[in-house]
Amino acid sequence: MANDLLLYNNGYWEEKLGHKFQKNNLENKLHLIFSLLVFLKISLAQFLTFAFSSKIEKVKARAGRFMGYTESANDEATRFPPGAIWHMWFENFPKCKPHLYKMIRPAACEIALGESNKIIEDPVLQVKMKDLTIASIRELLQPQKIIEKYQEAAPFTWAVLETFTASPNKWRGRAATKEMAPVEEEGSDWDDDPNVDDEEAPESRWENVRPKGFARNPTFVSAFLRTYDI
Repeated sequence: MANDLLLYNNGYWEEKLGHKFQKNNLENKLHLIFSLLVFLKISLAQFLTFAFSSKIEKVKARAGRFMGYTESANDEATRFPPGAIWHMWFENFPKCKPHLYKMIRPAACEIALGESNKIIEDPVLQVKMKDLTIASIRELLQPQKIIEKYQEAAPFTWAVLETFTASPNKWRGRAATKEMAPVEEEGSDWDDDPNVDDEEAPESRWENVRPKGFARNPTFVSAFLRTYDI
């Protein structure tokens, strides 16, 4: 039972600090806690490891609240505290960025692999010879449907590919600034698109999703890369 309780309870601290100290402001309380860490020569790594690995009920409860997500919260620090800490690391310790990026790489690969398997196992995207018809091929290969399916099943991978293909460069930035509208040459690949109604202008279909400065919709590139596992 003793292992489930903190060694120093409220009574101990009331005796040392006095009950009135609980009414002190937050800044003073935080200084007290950190000064105690310094005095006892406890590193933050040791303290955080204890906080997130302890089996003591009160410690586990506090750690659980820290890791909780509150959708209705107005600020990130309250909505998801780990996210706020993550941003503080990047903002206040810029030299650590390479190590932070390296730290998240395995998790990113795990997410991408899971999404890839989800797409591979999706019956909608599987082709069965016994059910193969011209109509089914046309239905399966509609670019918009493929894109929507990838965005739904693999949101993380899609975001990475979209960033990779659709990030603005110097030329795109200049084109967007000048509001240069891409001009389709006669006989372009749009003319043969079987998925676009003859009376519908292809540009109108993608006007809201194509970033300014692009001659083609980079979304197609993301779909192509994902389709062929490039």
